[in-house]
Amino acid sequence: MTIRVVLGEDNVLVREGVRALLDSYEDIEVVGVAQDAPTLMAAAAEHVPDVVVTDIKMPPSFQLEGIDCAHAIRHDHPDTGVVVLSAHDDEEYAIALLGGGHSGLAYLLKDRIAQGDELVRAIHEVHAGGSAVDPVIAERLTGSKHADEEDRAVLDMMSKGLGYADMARELGTTQEAVDRRVTELFGRMAGDGAGAGLLGEFKRLHAAVVEQAAARTTLASFVPQQLADRLAAHPETAIEPQELVVSVLFSDIRGFSTLAERLSARDVATIVGRHLEAMAEVVLLHGGTIDKFQGDAVMAIFGAPDPVDDHAERALRCALGMQQRQGELNAVGWGTDVETLGLGIGVNTGSVIAGTVGGGGRLEYTVVGDAVNVAQRLQSEAEAGEIVAAASTVAAAPDVAATPIGPRIVKGREEPVEVFRVVIG
Repeated sequence: MTIRVVLGEDNVLVREGVRALLDSYEDIEVVGVAQDAPTLMAAAAEHVPDVVVTDIKMPPSFQLEGIDCAHAIRHDHPDTGVVVLSAHDDEEYAIALLGGGHSGLAYLLKDRIAQGDELVRAIHEVHAGGSAVDPVIAERLTGSKHADEEDRAVLDMMSKGLGYADMARELGTTQEAVDRRVTELFGRMAGDGAGAGLLGEFKRLHAAVVEQAAARTTLASFVPQQLADRLAAHPETAIEPQELVVSVLFSDIRGFSTLAERLSARDVATIVGRHLEAMAEVVLLHGGTIDKFQGDAVMAIFGAPDPVDDHAERALRCALGMQQRQGELNAVGWGTDVETLGLGIGVNTGSVIAGTVGGGGRLEYTVVGDAVNVAQRLQSEAEAGEIVAAASTVAAAPDVAATPIGPRIVKGREEPVEVFRVVIG
């Protein structure tokens, strides 16, 4: 049976990474996504999924919206389980989620995203009506003054990653009995009198808590280290726009829209997920900044946010690496009737304005300018398996072999662009 999941996460890279991870499992299907608390509630009402996976803090106020939504969703849709992902390894946050006497809830640290089995295990647990707490939190709670000897035995098993079925076997009881014991345990930890006001107090404290190390660890999994370090050091400050000379790369799978028409949504998601994950690895290996994923397309920047002198060569060598990696993926196969996927890549070098743009609580680091538009147009000139680059890029990277293919008229520009084809192999 397929578990239908709605995913709530305001960071688009994290969201798409988790979506690709979950869609790679045959028994899990992501049926909806949301970028803030209101849209998460709307998506839960629209899809009535089996499980909701949500970040603990999201727009509009970046407090503990995930916990609020979890309780509201469990109230409105009792058959929907909720997994809350958090960068906070404080047991009090877990108690705020689990201390209300409700099952079907899980509290998991974001570090577990990279450990796909842990997230999937939590999804299966709440889908079955049980609850789960991150092993790190459970281990810490084992020594809590609120826990008696029987409680500590339960928490010890949870800290080892045991689910309700395994715990029931260990205790010689039923899963229903384990559920009651866990629910009562967290209820006692929340406190009979303090439980009602606990969540509000956590919200007030949360605004003053700076957890740079945890934020940096999670962020660095999805964006280049230099950007993660800047944001972790100054989370309240947008990166000021600056004019830089950079190299911009666009890649796109050729003919994928036509191919997607005859594939199932699950097959499309699996293929795109594998492709983007592989391309992202190559971009980060060459020191690039992933600007965005759009469908099966990738936009990457070299030379921003931290300027480097060899950004043009990095971009071209990254393009070569992406073509090589795509060839390796084709050789392994796609698990469907798709034999090969051809990748077209365009690269251009020029001046841009780089910085954070956006509003309403949502900011995105990107670059804008004519150089970006030209790179995107050059990508459309590239055939499957080709890398097309502007003369400006080739001139700045003399050690990368390229052959001229003549001028091209680029939409939106009066002057033609001298174009080269990068030699592959």
